[in-house]
Amino acid sequence: MNSFDLQPLIHTYLGYKGVKPDERVDRLILSCLEELEKIQGFRYHYKIFEDIPAFLQKEPYLSFLTGCSAVILCVCTLGAEVDRKIKYLQRADMQKSLIFDACASAYLERRADNFEAGLGKNLTYRFCPGYGGSDISDIGYIFDLLKPEKIGITLLESNLMLPMKSMAGVIGVGKTAKKTCGNCFNFSACEYRKEGTTCYGSEKK
Repeated sequence: MNSFDLQPLIHTYLGYKGVKPDERVDRLILSCLEELEKIQGFRYHYKIFEDIPAFLQKEPYLSFLTGCSAVILCVCTLGAEVDRKIKYLQRADMQKSLIFDACASAYLERRADNFEAGLGKNLTYRFCPGYGGSDISDIGYIFDLLKPEKIGITLLESNLMLPMKSMAGVIGVGKTAKKTCGNCFNFSACEYRKEGTTCYGSEKK
């Protein structure tokens, strides 16, 4: 994975909306990415459902899945070692911990995107519970159907996943939909659009 390609997304996670950080921050980002690459343990688990699960028979999922013939439920993680590194840095170097955390979030997002690109061409982007007015507690239904404990992910009563750098989502099968502002359920209220940026990159639109 090209570290420089990840920098716009990392800038966004760090709050640099349309503004580039100084060179010192970018050097630290590259250093964190090098460390992350050595300790991450990316794992991905998914299942295809031709009959759309009952918990998706409501908005905003119905709109998202309109025109789809099936759905993929997925979970992925960077593993517990990344969590341990972040917790260590929170005690040892707060600035680096914030940057390392952002790097890990961006890295997980991109690794998942790259994995999903190999699943087929006629797919939507990944829609995660909690996005666009959906209920984050829907993650529990994904866990019930996938049993991701087999790849080391557990779900807390708070609906947070452990390891923290983990993700669960829904992908539609049978139509193509990319991550764009026009496809977003939060389009009208988006703070990024007001500043001329996107949530999936810090470059100007």
